[in-house]
Amino acid sequence: MLNWDDLKYFLVMTEQGSLSAAAKKLGLSQPTLSRHLSTLEEAAGAEIFSRTRSGLQLTALGEKMVQYAQDMRDEVHGLERLITGNDTSMSGTVVVSCIESIGAEWLVQNTRPFHDQNPDITVDFKLTNASTDLLRREADIALRLYRPMQNDLVAKKTVSVNYGLYASKEYIDKYGMPLTARDLKYHKQILPHDDILAMLSKYNRSSVPDRTKATFRSNSFSALSAAVKAGYGIGAQSCLLAAQDPDLVRIFDDKVIYSADLWLVSHPELRRSARIRAMYDYLGDILMTNAKQFAGTA
Repeated sequence: MLNWDDLKYFLVMTEQGSLSAAAKKLGLSQPTLSRHLSTLEEAAGAEIFSRTRSGLQLTALGEKMVQYAQDMRDEVHGLERLITGNDTSMSGTVVVSCIESIGAEWLVQNTRPFHDQNPDITVDFKLTNASTDLLRREADIALRLYRPMQNDLVAKKTVSVNYGLYASKEYIDKYGMPLTARDLKYHKQILPHDDILAMLSKYNRSSVPDRTKATFRSNSFSALSAAVKAGYGIGAQSCLLAAQDPDLVRIFDDKVIYSADLWLVSHPELRRSARIRAMYDYLGDILMTNAKQFAGTA
C-alpha cells in the first residue's frame, strides 16, 4: 500500500537531487527522510533511486513514477483549495509570502490591526525572496515584485516600491556627501546580487553605483539595509523603510534608483475562503493607504 507522504517526499527528493537537500527543503532530518524512501521502495518492490556520489539518480521505475506522483500532488492540492475555498469561518491560518525587507518590518507592524480584529486567525508570514508556489499551497497569498505568469492566479497591482540611495550620518560625516552621480566613484558602494536586481524592474541607470567599487554585496535585502546602517558605504534602500530611520541620509534628494510594482496574488478558489479573503482585502487596502510612503513622496 502506497503512502501519500512517501510519494510527496519522493517528489521533493527528485526535484532537489539529494537526501540532504530534500531534508533541508522539507524541514526533516536526513535519517527520517531516508526511512520514508526505504518504505516507498519496499512498497514498490524495487529501487527507485540509485545512490551515487553526486546524489540521487532515478532508476527506470523511478522515472515512470514521477508523472503519476506529480498528478497525484496536483489533485491533492486542488482538493485542498476546494475545501479551503468553502470555509466560511474566520478562524484558522493564513499563510502570506513576502520579500523579507517588507515582510519582517512593515508588514508585521501593519497587520497588527487585522490580528486585533480577527484574534482567531493565525497570521503565518513566509519571508523569502524566492517565488512561492501558490498552486501547490506553499502560501495562500503572496506579495511579489513582479506580475505572476500563471493564468490560474488572481493578481492585483498595488504600490510602486521605490528605492533611493542612502548612507548613515556617520558615513557622511567621515567621507562627505556626493553631490552628483559622478561623485559616487569616490565612495564605498553597497550593492545587491543580480538575483535581487532581477526583481527590480525599473532602473535609473545614470545613478546606479559602479559594481567594481563595491565594498559590500549580498543577496539579502535585510543584510543590505544593515550594511548601510553600519556605515559600510552608500547603498539603495526602500524609501518606505529608510524614512523611518533618523540615522540615514538620502543621497540626491528624491531621485529613484530602483523601482518595482508590488503585486498582491492569490488563487481564485482560496479567495472564497472567508479568512483568506479578509486578509487579501485588508492587505490591498493598507498597501494603497501607504502608496506615497512606498514611493518615497510622503
